[in-house]
Amino acid sequence: MIGPQQLNELGKELILRKLDYVLDALCPNDLMLSISAEFTKLANQVVEKCEKKGTSVYKWTMVFADRPASLSHVPLVKDSKGNDGYGSLGVWKRIGRGDEKFLFHCPTSLGQDEQGIQWAIDSAINIGAHGIFLDRIRFPSPANGLEFLGACACPLCRKAYKNSANKDWVDLSSLLINCAKLGSDGVAVYMEQAKPMLAFRSQAIESLVAKYAHAAHENRLRVGLDLFAPSIAFLVGQDYHILSKYADFIKPMLYCKTYAPAGLPLEIGLFAKGLEQAGVEKRMVYSFVSEFFSIETNILDDIMEKKGIPSSFARREIHKCMQEIDRDMQAMPYVYAGIELVNHPSYDTMIDNATRDSYLESLIDYDIAVCWNILYVPERHIEAISARWKHVNG
Repeated sequence: MIGPQQLNELGKELILRKLDYVLDALCPNDLMLSISAEFTKLANQVVEKCEKKGTSVYKWTMVFADRPASLSHVPLVKDSKGNDGYGSLGVWKRIGRGDEKFLFHCPTSLGQDEQGIQWAIDSAINIGAHGIFLDRIRFPSPANGLEFLGACACPLCRKAYKNSANKDWVDLSSLLINCAKLGSDGVAVYMEQAKPMLAFRSQAIESLVAKYAHAAHENRLRVGLDLFAPSIAFLVGQDYHILSKYADFIKPMLYCKTYAPAGLPLEIGLFAKGLEQAGVEKRMVYSFVSEFFSIETNILDDIMEKKGIPSSFARREIHKCMQEIDRDMQAMPYVYAGIELVNHPSYDTMIDNATRDSYLESLIDYDIAVCWNILYVPERHIEAISARWKHVNG
């Protein structure tokens, strides 16, 4: 990820030297590149360096949130009361303070987003990229506040759901709160009552991803997808089975230690916190959340105490991913295990060597996606992955 912050902190020459180091050490198959349009010349240099090493470059593309300013005219999602922005129940305290605002746009309005699709294709072609990497292909997560887990409730989305399911729009946030009061027994009730709405949300995500993928493939560009870990993906409208048919590769975010959006401990912890703030008894919250995400109570204790989740948990999630993707396709998408090795002052993620080694051991059968900004990943992690790669490949 290269933007004004990186250029100010590191400078162009150091960025390119770091890139050379990573390319030599890891010989990566693919590199996902987020870079602003004003830095096209630098982007061309990055692509050229990668091509010399046989590394394909995918232009990182934000779809439902954090879109380029020129594409931000689409209205934001609405909660059940017609509010946009962020909720109050369990919302991440740092949401909206960084460069990434996590403000999501109405999926029904985006259904006609020809301008955004063309921008993605053109920006990839302009820098000589080999594909596009689709991020923010989801609805708001618990980090946005419990109220927005049911978004979008705008008139357009209510009408689209009525036409699709022949049912009135369902307030998933209120349904969650009511079901959580039943403890573990409430999970089955929620899944049954929310089923049509969850399917509708997944279809909204699929519809736009399909359009991006079709446009990319027509222009001989490949497609990568950034997805939540399988255990929480359904909450934000991501269906691995459905989406896998459009991807050349998938990167599940198996972040077991990160207290930032998409991190398993942050999202699950805020989910639980939001339910408790909504008035659900703590004992019932724990029972409901443990059943909802199929995690032991002691793991939930660790999450709430900011200890994260054992990195070995990533193996469970990658297995779920492989089970859920569409196995009937002639060419299944490649799967990279995304692990958070970044050390950046803007985040509280600090992966020590033991945690890194646990990740690598748990994911020994899979290639790694080094997340989420290679410019801020310590060299000791790069060297460890390089040694593992050389050992596995003889």
